[in-house]
Amino acid sequence: MSVSIRIARDTDVHELVPLAARTFPLACPPEMDSTAIDTFVRDELNAEIFAEWIASDKVYVLVATDGAMLVGYTVCINDELPTEADIHRDLPDEGAVMMSKFYVHPEFHGAGVSKNMMAHLMDHYSTSDRDWMWLGTNQANARAITFYERTGFQQVGTRTFDVGGTQAKDVVLARKLPSVE
Repeated sequence: MSVSIRIARDTDVHELVPLAARTFPLACPPEMDSTAIDTFVRDELNAEIFAEWIASDKVYVLVATDGAMLVGYTVCINDELPTEADIHRDLPDEGAVMMSKFYVHPEFHGAGVSKNMMAHLMDHYSTSDRDWMWLGTNQANARAITFYERTGFQQVGTRTFDVGGTQAKDVVLARKLPSVE
């Protein structure tokens, strides 16, 4: 296994859509209705959305590859603040990055892909004008929460997240981004 991390290209869209459909349900609580999950994937993780993200200057999309196969991806959106969230500490109003998506194919869990993707993100943002990063993840997703906390994120609040018309309870985590200064 030789996994590498790179910026997504428009030619990756055809692989990102099925990877998103495979990985998004893993982050949902087991009791969540599969129709809601399918609706979210259809409406929010389709080819048009991925193409828009990849083409946008405001969005940073990374992919992890094992040879020619995509095995992970992350989507970070600049200048997005937590809305409709109950935040328990003050967060800066400017310089925010929302980690919107961070997924790895289950066959590559435990292989260091997440750690490498996170390291790449931190390297990238250490030379940017961004000061902090935040994300939301389902409160039942203990594996993800543990990973994020190990990589410097702290729980700062909660939010409700709409998954295909079903309301899910998320924890909101945030961290200060590294700086080369």
